[in-house]
Amino acid sequence: MNNSRLFQAVALIAMLVSTASFAFAETSEPSTRPAAEAPDKSQFNLSNPTPADQLRSMDTDRPNITNTPHTIDAGHLQIETGVFDYTYYRDHSVGDNVRVDDFAFGEFNFRLGVLDDLEVNAVVNAYDIVSAHAYGDGSSLHAGSFGDTVIGAKLNFWGDDGGDETWVTALAIQPQFKLPTAGDNVGNGRFEFEVPFPFLMNLPAGFHLGLQPGVAYERNSTDTGYVTGFPMAMSLDRVVICNLDVYLEYACDPTDEPHAKTEQTIDVGGTYPLNDNVVLDTGINFGLNNASPNIEWVAGISIRI
Repeated sequence: MNNSRLFQAVALIAMLVSTASFAFAETSEPSTRPAAEAPDKSQFNLSNPTPADQLRSMDTDRPNITNTPHTIDAGHLQIETGVFDYTYYRDHSVGDNVRVDDFAFGEFNFRLGVLDDLEVNAVVNAYDIVSAHAYGDGSSLHAGSFGDTVIGAKLNFWGDDGGDETWVTALAIQPQFKLPTAGDNVGNGRFEFEVPFPFLMNLPAGFHLGLQPGVAYERNSTDTGYVTGFPMAMSLDRVVICNLDVYLEYACDPTDEPHAKTEQTIDVGGTYPLNDNVVLDTGINFGLNNASPNIEWVAGISIRI
């Protein structure tokens, strides 16, 4: 595990959070009003949907890795679509010289509000194309198939309707189970699961801090067995102009695998709402070491029904 780079990246995010919360505090008028009391919407469910005038602001679990702790309002469906996802990875480690290009088209995350604080979801990957070339011996591999399927849920502990008051927080648990539906050379053919805990805090001057620690049961780097992972993501976002919300994020996935390097990325991107129920997004992730993809670009659209 490359602890030096890990600590450097965490320090960078911590510095940005500190700057956001304190350097802008002087320009933010302190609120003397108490936070608005959250409305009681416990009576709403699948058979009694939340009325349109009581829906919370639309929030998505994409394009960044740090998910929102907010759930979908009861009786409503949100479809988050990754229209395009391209990943480039060039491995020069241990004498290798391999280039991998991964193209994914149409990743659909169906999020359904069951209760006011509970949702279920299913992620379906429409099609995934993997192309690999080894420059040493000139060999190549090309494969394409439907991707893996993920099913899960999200339970909000508090803060679903917390609003935008400074220092308001929200927390949820979001177990996700991967079913190995991808073809050979596209997926690893193994069952895996992850349990993240999305957390959100409203900072001064319109900034938002997102944290997402978690634990995972996943395949090791050589695909010969299972290890315990401790995925972590942290992000800072703010609306800058015309409702464009931009973010900066650090994400890593350390495991208990001996001598394995930790995958780490620095991510930037943003979301733009076309209206109350449609959001466009895009993001770019930059790998920090040779255990991580060099670059990943995602773009998508989310619709709430």
